[in-house]
Amino acid sequence: MNECQQKCHHKNFEALVKVNRLEDSGRFMAEVRIKCTQCGVPFQFLGLPLGLNLAGATMDVDGQEARLAIAPVGRVLHPLEGLSGFGVKAS
Repeated sequence: MNECQQKCHHKNFEALVKVNRLEDSGRFMAEVRIKCTQCGVPFQFLGLPLGLNLAGATMDVDGQEARLAIAPVGRVLHPLEGLSGFGVKAS
């Protein structure tokens, strides 16, 4: 990381989102990357497991790409439907 990147306050971002249709499974996947537009430093995703999960969220090996399973509304039951409560974990 150069001096300019170290001094940057990362106030402006660019997000690149690719949506893939996985033909054999009938599923969809969104791949998300984010970087600072001022200094160009890519951001890393935190707390996601590595790999690919057609029913959840993962990231690539360097953590710079989130891989998110997606579906058209109404095709898959939303995780909060039918639940009376849920928890939030903060570190």
